[in-house]
Amino acid sequence: MVAAKRSAEVIEIRYGLEQLFTDQDHDWVSDTIAPVLAWVPGSSRSKRSQPFRFVVDDVTPGRSRTVHIGLTWDLPLLERLVPGVQAHARRLRDGRTAQREHVTELAAYGLTFVAISTLMPGRRVKTMRKGSAPDILFDVTPGSLRGVEAAGRATGGRSALLAVRDGVVSRRGARVAGGKASELRARRDIAEVHLSLWCASPRVSMMEQVKP
Repeated sequence: MVAAKRSAEVIEIRYGLEQLFTDQDHDWVSDTIAPVLAWVPGSSRSKRSQPFRFVVDDVTPGRSRTVHIGLTWDLPLLERLVPGVQAHARRLRDGRTAQREHVTELAAYGLTFVAISTLMPGRRVKTMRKGSAPDILFDVTPGSLRGVEAAGRATGGRSALLAVRDGVVSRRGARVAGGKASELRARRDIAEVHLSLWCASPRVSMMEQVKP
């Protein structure tokens, strides 16, 4: 269930993770649920109660706003939708799986599906790409791709997400690694692209349309 509340400063949205199976296709969502369950709560007991609130900077041309997404989940329902998901999440938390190095990446995909479903209602993922940005596509028209590039960081907050977006700059001010935003803008085969960036500790996010 999605519920939105507007205030003068922020928009607050409560979103149940199980709602993804209505808003997006099961095949894209199912493999991201256990990583989200493992990654979002963190290790601190004080931070492991629902809702898990992410402060999201939501930016599109001509509009910038702050959105608080309060993520919740119904474990018995998720278990029915994805049998074995709770055991999978425990193994991910404990590092007892070959996916241990990919938890952040997969959780960022799952949270990007949440962002698409809440901030871009009605948009549905058509496919996901391997080895080429953007990761997630709404439109696969050759030469006119439309989609979202996702990334996650375990720690670092907004500064870590800005480094992903804009690139890393040395102490002398020289750019030593390019950012995703400029790389995506330079791609002539992309007509529309958004960046969906997530940090687990603190729980902050950026959802920004970088082209057009």
